[in-house]
Parts: sequence; structure tokens; C-alpha cells
Amino acid sequence: MKMLLRPAISLFVLLSLVTGVLYPLLVTGVARIAFPAAAGGSLIIKDGKPIGSALIGQNFSDPKYFWGRPSATAPQP
Repeated sequence: MKMLLRPAISLFVLLSLVTGVLYPLLVTGVARIAFPAAAGGSLIIKDGKPIGSALIGQNFSDPKYFWGRPSATAPQP
């Protein structure tokens, strides 16, 4: 039993570190280098505070649309 349990726990800890810590840090680091604006969430800053993301929502200019998705895409959403 001990011969099976120790390798199983060791593998669990190793894979937890790789998939839970190393891989996310690697992907985040590559994204920050390759796409610096998008990796940070493309935040819209107003009065020194983040109020939304430029990647979410869209403007509607056609009067047939009642209201777009709630977002901070315009000065008065």
C-alpha cells in the first residue's frame, strides 16, 4: 500500500504545481509580452478608477436597437 500511495501523492503534488502555478504564470508572462494591452484586460480608466473593459460591449447607433449590453463603451452608457 505504501509503495502505491507515495508515488501517487508525489505525482499529484507535482502536477498540481505544474498545472496550477507554473503553466498559468508562463501563459500570463507570454501574454503580457506579446499582447500587453489585452493581457491587462484593456481597462477603461475614469477618474483614476477602472470602470470597465474596452473588450466588452459595443455601441449601438441605430435607433431600432433599444439598448445594448450594459458596459462602459460610451460616456453615458
